[in-house]
Amino acid sequence: MRHLSKNQKKIIELLQIKPDMTTKEIAELTFGRIVEYKSKDYSSNYRSLMSLERQDCIQRVHVQLKWRFSI
Repeated sequence: MRHLSKNQKKIIELLQIKPDMTTKEIAELTFGRIVEYKSKDYSSNYRSLMSLERQDCIQRVHVQLKWRFSI
């Protein structure tokens, strides 16, 4: 069983509802507010996405802009 953080679990839930989302869309829904590129919230979310990709839970689509649930 994979260990997922609270943020990673939220990302998985969001991608199960809407399978293709941008990093910014995911960050805004995760944090419940507008998130600017290169902000701490955006970077935190991006790190979570990269970790989920390494665990083969999600896959990157269109370089780094969109993500897709893969389990």
